[in-house]
Amino acid sequence: METTPWFYERPVSEVRPGDHGLLGYADAEERDRVVGPYVRAGLATEEKVVYITDEPAERLPGLARCSLDLVKLKSSRQLRVLTRREACLSRTGAFEPAKLADTLHREKESAFGEGWRAVRVTMDSTWLMTEPGGSDTVLSCEDRLDQAISPSTMAMGVCQIDVRKCGARQFSALRETHEVLVRVDAEFDDGILTIRRIYGPFGLQLRGELDASRHSHLSEHLLRAMGSRSGDIHLNVADLDFIDIGGLNLLAQHAAALPAGGALILDHLRPDVENVITMVGWNRLPRLRPGVRAGGTAS
Repeated sequence: METTPWFYERPVSEVRPGDHGLLGYADAEERDRVVGPYVRAGLATEEKVVYITDEPAERLPGLARCSLDLVKLKSSRQLRVLTRREACLSRTGAFEPAKLADTLHREKESAFGEGWRAVRVTMDSTWLMTEPGGSDTVLSCEDRLDQAISPSTMAMGVCQIDVRKCGARQFSALRETHEVLVRVDAEFDDGILTIRRIYGPFGLQLRGELDASRHSHLSEHLLRAMGSRSGDIHLNVADLDFIDIGGLNLLAQHAAALPAGGALILDHLRPDVENVITMVGWNRLPRLRPGVRAGGTAS
């Protein structure tokens, strides 16, 4: 019997006050496409942004090579770039959960007097995995963040974790501490079909119905994905309710156009959609291949 996840998957543009979100990123591009919009949206809408990092502001995701006046933003305290030592480390360099809680409380409370309408917090916690205690230390950090953010009507947070440096069991435990999993915004969404870039494995997620009137949109985003990475391209079709024969032909054409050795992999095929492909015949769709089945097993 399948169980419904208790957490929400939410595109970054829909993160709102009270959300304590988790971004488990598979590469730098995925991180940048979530954290960048999250930070820029706050700075564009009279919200305070608190970023805990040892990186300078001009090297943060979404702020590198941007047109924002970072000096002015920091001077006005709308952008607060706090080092780890300032925010959550002891004098000896050890992580202090209580200090992190005090930092968040102070920054949240000061936002009222500074005139900001909300506070956005973010920190990449991957470095804590190497601290004494490892995942327990990260969970302690997340507990402090949750206490500061979830009850609030004006604070929101996105916690960043590099899933490549975090075991499956560790990430599962982290996911349980968050009600919101933050995703990149959709590249196309007309209420019938949604196309979203995915990572780990790299490709696209399709949701809804793919009919003739939407073939050109899928083709456009497939070409972009194929142009940015080599090798296989994955399509997560777990939530694809319908695909017409023309859509299958479109997928086959793009699969055939991949560089030698690459394939278009269909993950989490629904039985009704797979039946349509089976009737056509997989052998007639060169380099279009079934991937991970619903439930997580490979075909």
